[in-house]
Amino acid sequence: MKHEMQSRYPAPSSVVMKMFADRDFHTRKLDATGYSGKYQVLSCNSDGKSFSIRIERKVPVSMPGMGKNAPESTVVNDESWDLASKTGRVVVELKGMPLDMSCVTSMRDEGQGCVVNFAWDIKSKIPLVGGTIEKMVVNDMVKKADEETQAAIALLKNYR
Repeated sequence: MKHEMQSRYPAPSSVVMKMFADRDFHTRKLDATGYSGKYQVLSCNSDGKSFSIRIERKVPVSMPGMGKNAPESTVVNDESWDLASKTGRVVVELKGMPLDMSCVTSMRDEGQGCVVNFAWDIKSKIPLVGGTIEKMVVNDMVKKADEETQAAIALLKNYR
């Protein structure tokens, strides 16, 4: 399933890219969105031209009817950016889940701010019900995207 999302930031892309290319930004954003103590940075590399970070975290499994008793799953998020072109890639591994998730990212200035595009490709490996699982994942991503963007916007002041 293909799914496109956008996040808008009230700062030029140069500022947002500087923020995205900072290890501390990623950990502060996770702390701000309720993952404090539930993640670890597996690797982080920056050479002035590119940036990559790999983070493992525990996330609740969103299933209808589970409520607060939802089990946690281990998710590994691998994000990389080319700093000059402001393009990148995100690969998400859901441990024990028959699902492949990745996206191509890009950033562009728009007016006084910038827009970050996420072109997701989500594929379930389960026949018959795979499409339903993919839709559930997209719905969960949409719900969490605004919270993550708002947390990131609150951290912008550190990069201006």
